[in-house]
Amino acid sequence: FFKQKTAYEIRPRDWSSDVCSSDLPTFWKRIFGWILPLPQEKVRSLNGGELQVLAWQGKFVLDTGKVNYSFGSLHEVMKGSIKEIVAWGVQTERVLMLGYGGGSAAEIIHQDYNRDAEIIGVEWDEAVIDLAKRYFYTQGVRLLHEDAVEYVFKAAKQSWDYDLVICDLFTESEVASAVLSGEFLSCLSKLVGNSGGVIINTMLKKAAAVSFLADLKDQFDHVKTWDGMKGNAVFLCKMGGIA
Repeated sequence: FFKQKTAYEIRPRDWSSDVCSSDLPTFWKRIFGWILPLPQEKVRSLNGGELQVLAWQGKFVLDTGKVNYSFGSLHEVMKGSIKEIVAWGVQTERVLMLGYGGGSAAEIIHQDYNRDAEIIGVEWDEAVIDLAKRYFYTQGVRLLHEDAVEYVFKAAKQSWDYDLVICDLFTESEVASAVLSGEFLSCLSKLVGNSGGVIINTMLKKAAAVSFLADLKDQFDHVKTWDGMKGNAVFLCKMGGIA
């Protein structure tokens, strides 16, 4: 098994929209929450690690407890990389998210690109799914409790197709080893047909990133890196032409 990276998924949110009044921070917690991140809830993930929801500047943040990033980094990674791949001409009618976490990418797609997009989120950790439903974004999303890598193999075998696939699968701070395999990349390319796109979020170092870029070019017609966030090596891949 691998742990899908969910560190610092954020969703801007008004406190009044929370699940119930008993879950809301007190007045003073609201005040201090604009100064320091305040713990809201801690749970154990499927692999025994700690998941923690923090209240910070009017938002909820999901932290793995072991892998920490600067505040809002993952949300900004998704926002920037989705913007660029859509500019390539990739559609967002049918989107597959591998490693759902708190659903930052789903919210970005629905709010900024296509409110009617069909989004399928695959998340192996039931604790993450529970937190996503109670604190983050699951509106209009078909959320599946499955192993994301196995789902990709199954989907490719069944010839399921998507306009956009977003892959954010990690073991702690390392991208899940299966993501780097030729078999997995081949299956991803099959899922997006002749004109779809794939976003793969990693934290690969330079040498590994160069090698992975070459592997991606064997599978996709167009590949480039998105370097908008220090520490993340994000790969944008597309089949067919670029708009």
